Amino acid sequence: MTAFAYFGELAMGVPNVMTGPSAATEALENTAHEHKVLRGKPILQDGGEDLDKRSFSFFFDESFCDPQDAYETLKSVVRERKAAALVFGTSGYDGKKYWPKSVSVTLQKTTAGGRIVRLEATLELIEVADGATSLGSGAGPGAASGIGLLGSGAASLARAILNPLTKRP
Repeated sequence: MTAFAYFGELAMGVPNVMTGPSAATEALENTAHEHKVLRGKPILQDGGEDLDKRSFSFFFDESFCDPQDAYETLKSVVRERKAAALVFGTSGYDGKKYWPKSVSVTLQKTTAGGRIVRLEATLELIEVADGATSLGSGAGPGAASGIGLLGSGAASLARAILNPLTKRP
């Protein structure tokens, strides 16, 4: 039986492991910079692509699984903070890796003693463009590509070398 998708070791849509998502979204965005001019309308400049974002919403009910176990599985994926391939059962692997950004949970029903009967969870993923497998502690997804590693002096020097019209430091 084919799963809906695999995120690393997490199987989505396999009986006795995890239900298929009740909703799945994908956000593909571009960045545009607006430059004001003295007269007329601003000039638009293409700023390139943003990182892709995906989210998957699930519901877990005691009628087909242990909602607490499913929730713990999702929490462990986010806590590991490891980029992984997202492979769909129907369309395969598109070459992108994603980083688990967050999981949010809404308890729908509990017993009088507090045992979870039904919950809804949303797993949010963000693309890791350079294929890094993990990000440093406290670092955001951009840190994997080395952005921000140059000091301001080194960055100024690099700009001055690459652009002769830039004022020298």
